[in-house]
Amino acid sequence: MHIAGILIAGGRSRRMGADKSLLEFGGIPAIARVAAALGEVAEPVTIACGPEEREGYRFLGLPQAVDRFPGCGPLAGLHAGMTASDAEWYLTAPCDLPFASAAFMRYIVDALKRDEERMDADSAEQGSGPLVVVPVSQSGKAQPLLGLYHKDTLPGLENALLHGRLKVMEWLGSLEVLYVPEAGFAGALDGGPSPLLNINTPEDYRETAEWRV
Repeated sequence: MHIAGILIAGGRSRRMGADKSLLEFGGIPAIARVAAALGEVAEPVTIACGPEEREGYRFLGLPQAVDRFPGCGPLAGLHAGMTASDAEWYLTAPCDLPFASAAFMRYIVDALKRDEERMDADSAEQGSGPLVVVPVSQSGKAQPLLGLYHKDTLPGLENALLHGRLKVMEWLGSLEVLYVPEAGFAGALDGGPSPLLNINTPEDYRETAEWRV
């Protein structure tokens, strides 16, 4: 299974009032934390950075993919990353999930492998399996920007962008998706911050900036 990584960093950070990808957690910029985690699971890792390349991300030493559909939100970032490298699967992660560890990303990948093994063992199973794997938080909320996307989703993704259908969950409704519960992750029991905890406001940042994980 060849997995490429897509680091989604094209948001405008309106609620934060600053580029949240460069905010530090435990002394490390959020984007660097997520890039390091992705790099342990996927190769290569590309930054989907919005309508233009960003000088502030050069320190990561990673290629940047500029949106072909500027202003069209996270689906445009996913599209930019998928078209920037050739892979069977794409592991995506947004820069506002600073506690999304490599271990949790492997948990998502392993869920897909277990599902494939289950289907292989059941000769009566119909269909070709999921094209997307998305984690679901303990509160029941899906986090589609931290997930696995098969290369076969790209034509439908481009069609959605061309026709202005920009809602991520609406697009996922047309696909076979494997939803993976956060509660099944061993790290969910260690008392640390949730890997699905997103940081959007100054209040979020003040509460979490010094957590050393």
